[in-house]
This record gives sequence, C-alpha cells and structure tokens, in this order.
Amino acid sequence: MGRPIDAIDRTIIASLQKDSRMPSAEIARQVGVAERTVRARIDRLVEDNVIQLVAILRPRSLGYNVVADVFLEVELDRIQEVARHLSQLEEVSYVGLTTGDRDISLQLFAPDVDSLFDYVTEHLNTIDGVLRARTFVIPRVIKSVYQWELPSHLPDASNNGAQATNNQRRRHHATTTGSEIHA
Repeated sequence: MGRPIDAIDRTIIASLQKDSRMPSAEIARQVGVAERTVRARIDRLVEDNVIQLVAILRPRSLGYNVVADVFLEVELDRIQEVARHLSQLEEVSYVGLTTGDRDISLQLFAPDVDSLFDYVTEHLNTIDGVLRARTFVIPRVIKSVYQWELPSHLPDASNNGAQATNNQRRRHHATTTGSEIHA
C-alpha cells in the first residue's frame, strides 16, 4: 500500500504536472496554504518516491522523429543480462521485463525509419541471447507516461483497515450461520 495522498498533495502534484517550474508561492495561493507548507509537501512527496522532479526530453525536437516499441524473445537464462545491456544503450528510452510470448519490452527513438530498421536488424538482433525482435513503429502518441494523472480515487489506508474488519465479520457470520460468502 502506497502512502495516502490528500487534497493538498493532489493539487500540488497537478500544479507541478502543468508547469514544473511553477513557484511554490503560486501553488500556495492556489491551494490556500502557506508557501512553507507547499515546499515541505513537495520535499516529502519526493522523499516518499511519490513524485520525481526531472527534465523531460522531447525527442522529435532533437531530430528523433520515429518512436518504436520493440518486443524481444530472449534465451531464458539470458533475460536479465540482455535487459541490463539494453538499458545502457543511448537509443533506448525504456526497458521492461514482460510476461507472455515476449520476454523484454523496450522503446527506442530513431531519426527515421531506415535508421530504426538498421538499428533493429544490425544491433538488437545481434545481441547474444536475442532470438527474435518484433518492432512496432508508433506514428502518433496520444498519451505519454508523463501525462498520467492520479486516479480520482486512490485506496485510502484507513479504509483498508475497515474493509478488512468488515470482511472478517462477514466470514465469521458465514461460518456461524453456514451461509457462503465470496469476498
């Protein structure tokens, strides 16, 4: 269970997502709390690993016009090794271990489709342990991970305790009355 997020935290996070350079004083005015409170909340959100303050590169403005998702099938005893190797490559922006018929998912940026083709065929497919690569060019990104917002309802730590107690009561009632409960 993650740490609880209250309305003040939500407003601070939303403000920073809109403009990460927004001064704490401006956020404080929007939230209706002291600037010191906002700075302390931001520090706590960072320390608790709820948010990370980073500069986000825009690959297209740097000449990387092609985004691709690549799924690799890898020899089972080499998955971790290949994933570590991939995470060190400049062109690769994301590496994840997956389930299903592919073992590793990665995203990479290339200047053009020809460069992407060359990179996949001449580099990725030649990494020891890689059996097969499946490449999907992403012509348009509708929503990126940087646009993800907090869900409107996060589990509340205080509600989980109450829910567990209610479940225990239902199970006890089911045991004593002989009825069946599927919780």
